[in-house]
Amino acid sequence: MDKRTKTLMGAEARQTILTAVNKVYHPVAITLGPKGKNALLPRTMNRGPRNTNDGLSISENILLKNNHEKLVADFFKEGAMKNKQTVGDGTTTTTVIAGHLVNTILKKLPESNLPQIGKSKLNTDVMGIRRELKEAKNKVIAEIEKRKKEIKTLTELQEIAFISVEDRELAKIVAEMVWKLGVDNYIDVVEGFKGEIETETTQGMRFPARVGAKAFINKPDIYSMVAEEAPVFLTNYKLDNPQTVAIMINNNLQIKSKIVVIAPDFSTNVLIMFHQAIKNGLFVFPVKTPALKTEQYEDLAIYTGARLIDKNTGGKLENVTTLDLGFADKIIVKDTDNRDDAVLIGGKGEKLRRGTGNIITERCKMLKKQMVEAKNNITKEMLKRRIANMASAVGVIRVGASTDAEILYLKLKMENGVNSCKASLKGGYVKGGGLCLKEIAEELPQNILTETLKEPYNQIQKNAGENLKIGKDVIDPAEVVKQTVEHGVSIARQLITTDIIIADEKEMTDAEGNMNIAKALGQLTYFWAKERGMMKESEKEMEKDMAQAFAESMFNDIG
Repeated sequence: MDKRTKTLMGAEARQTILTAVNKVYHPVAITLGPKGKNALLPRTMNRGPRNTNDGLSISENILLKNNHEKLVADFFKEGAMKNKQTVGDGTTTTTVIAGHLVNTILKKLPESNLPQIGKSKLNTDVMGIRRELKEAKNKVIAEIEKRKKEIKTLTELQEIAFISVEDRELAKIVAEMVWKLGVDNYIDVVEGFKGEIETETTQGMRFPARVGAKAFINKPDIYSMVAEEAPVFLTNYKLDNPQTVAIMINNNLQIKSKIVVIAPDFSTNVLIMFHQAIKNGLFVFPVKTPALKTEQYEDLAIYTGARLIDKNTGGKLENVTTLDLGFADKIIVKDTDNRDDAVLIGGKGEKLRRGTGNIITERCKMLKKQMVEAKNNITKEMLKRRIANMASAVGVIRVGASTDAEILYLKLKMENGVNSCKASLKGGYVKGGGLCLKEIAEELPQNILTETLKEPYNQIQKNAGENLKIGKDVIDPAEVVKQTVEHGVSIARQLITTDIIIADEKEMTDAEGNMNIAKALGQLTYFWAKERGMMKESEKEMEKDMAQAFAESMFNDIG
């Protein structure tokens, strides 16, 4: 069915931007700081209601029916999403910075005669305002860099964790785990049992990889595709023929429930075939590894117990059997813009291939010997990285509580704590509680950005009744603070120069809204397939449209 669009321009478009931004900005802002309020979020397809003060989780659940407002709101949320992807925290502060900037500028931006903000008169050209914002932002980032200090003690790291988890005992658990493993090893926060918090350190293997397509992300809250207790198929062939792959999985391997497929790349037709398999109950987890060399595939084969189907030695996809499969307790593939990152936990290479001895240790010894014999530094560095990847330590924090809602609440807090601790270990810390940005604002010459820099501190005080004392021990990761400014300003710069909004003319029904959400996120999670049998007949009629949305998301992702 053809859709008609409606165009808003000028003052009407800017008012719509303000309305939509504030419908997201204000509910998120009142959760900021130690005295901020929580939000009760609706149940999802697979879980009950949640209670949280996580800015991104709250904003993602604010779904507007008016199509023009929804378009603006989805764009506005991008800043918080980017902060979550890059540093894993600071989403609420990003929203506050972006929201305050948009309000400050657009409310004082009539058709002409722009007034003063503070002591700085705005450029009458809106593109000039945009440039001024960028220049001011760069100065702020430079100031943050000057003020940051290195984390030197576990006590300092515990203070970083406490800001996120808001509990001294939990902060100690998080900080000790990060302090022990460092920034390069993976820490997995999972749901536990017994109403207790438990920790352990196990062996894992990290390698550069990405999700086959965004549509396969089944853990959108952590931007990841996660497979648990799954067989692993490994090849360095690009998988581009859906018929061959279907025969391999269904007939040769006879997989009935789930499988992780690791390959350099997948054609769109193969990915669509995987989607069809998911709808039929076979969960396929495609892992794309375009940067891996043959010897790195061999490392993966040893770790998981899989046999590499190697194009260099003439291995045939048509000839694979169940004996060629490896196994892992868990694989996590992060969907990030700045790096390809995956981790395998609990590989069964030891059990499947050898039975005795430590095959990982032996492999590392062999690589160390090659590193000693290597004649150039590039080769030495590559071997050093492979050794580190094969011998990685993986931390596991199991979060238990008396109810599912509390488990989800604590799990999100612990994840944010881990991300903050890693960011501060890597990039140092600055004064917390909004003080760093407030002091920078007071010391720099007043400009278009300085008043907004005070807003995180002001909002924290407002949420606390204006009487919160922020001690010297309150510190924030410098990188998180930098990214809140970077992403907050970026979103604001784009919205203030928007004078035209084009969206579908009619308001969406709930069913249409759900389908558009799937398209916008570029994903249909496995929960959709899992719950398919529980859908009403009217909901099943949407399935073709949802499948089309899935296919479109993959074309956008890999095309």
